[in-house]
Amino acid sequence: MNWKINYLGSMLSWVMDAYDLGAVVITSAILSKLFYPTLGLLGAILPIVFTVVFRPIGALIFGAIADWRGRRSSLLITVLGYSLSIGLTAFLPTYYQIGILAPISLSVLRAFQGIFIGGDVSGSFTLAMESVPYRRGLFSGLLQSGTLIGFVIVDALFIYFSSLPNHFIANEGWRYIFLIGVLPALLAILIRYKVTEPEIYLKAEKKPIITGLKPIYQTIVVMIGFWLMIYAGPQFVPVFLGKVLGFSPQVYGFLAFIMNLIGIPSMIISGFLADYIGRKAMGIAGSILSILAGALLYIYATTSDIIYVILAFGFLMNLPSAITPAYLAERFKTFSRATGVGFSYNGAFIVAGFAPLYIAFLSNIMRPSIAAFTILAIGAILAIAGLAIGPETLKVNELKLEH
Repeated sequence: MNWKINYLGSMLSWVMDAYDLGAVVITSAILSKLFYPTLGLLGAILPIVFTVVFRPIGALIFGAIADWRGRRSSLLITVLGYSLSIGLTAFLPTYYQIGILAPISLSVLRAFQGIFIGGDVSGSFTLAMESVPYRRGLFSGLLQSGTLIGFVIVDALFIYFSSLPNHFIANEGWRYIFLIGVLPALLAILIRYKVTEPEIYLKAEKKPIITGLKPIYQTIVVMIGFWLMIYAGPQFVPVFLGKVLGFSPQVYGFLAFIMNLIGIPSMIISGFLADYIGRKAMGIAGSILSILAGALLYIYATTSDIIYVILAFGFLMNLPSAITPAYLAERFKTFSRATGVGFSYNGAFIVAGFAPLYIAFLSNIMRPSIAAFTILAIGAILAIAGLAIGPETLKVNELKLEH
């Protein structure tokens, strides 16, 4: 087995996953006007919600395929599915061209994208962590940073298209962003044909998947917490800067770019530290720091110091979730790992996927910035509680026990 090919194939999943979600987030204000013109802030949030709430379905379907038929088979199907979905999004007519069919079409495509991306998590996390022979924490942080690499790429494209004259980004630029997203997906297809099944999977005894899912009650609490933090934090920032503070696309695109860029070393550092102080300790410490980061941005920030605040916010907010690939993989037995990992990661969206809606509704009774901080802080508290009741997996975990 060439573990580097397996790891690279999984890494590209995360670049693609984030590119797709980043494309929806960064263009949310534009998509709102073109597809949901009567819904205001809710229209900016709906494409994000449709994407994330369908991910648990994909996690269950393709997690089961990955556990029964192999990690490789599952990954080849999911990469083809999300490549087609993101490509078709680029060609959708708007509300002003076909009326109500436009938001319906976008919503359906985002739902399918959620299913395939959710299923991809089940196989790619599992494949990578089963293949890595050492320093799983570090490689976990590096793998998770692939999400930010995807965000950085899409943010850079958004900044460029926003700088072009005649409102190019609102007219045609957003379409190019989605169309370009097909390219890394095609690269992922080529690499995945060379992926091989991990040795630990080939040697593992097949048992009923459900018998190995006992830890899921604890891991899903952790992931609900992590995702509430992320969706009330970094993923809400473009909406907050564009729709609430009124920054231009060029300005909030740049701020999102530097926020995600500094998050890449943050995740790698977090993964590195998790190999010494433990996954649990790193996750708890990172969650506490995320509360401080949220207060810094949503309560104390001013327009004059926004760049420095965004940099601090981007670094601190990305510390806790870097442990996710390693921690989840280490909690489940091989015969149920893909299902357990996938549903823990994506099942959390059943609650956390509506975070933008929680913020929108709370904004009716408090300032949007306070609403966002409230949801972020609740997420951090949940993550801390979930990690506290679970074991430390650095030295004793299911991957080590089965080797």
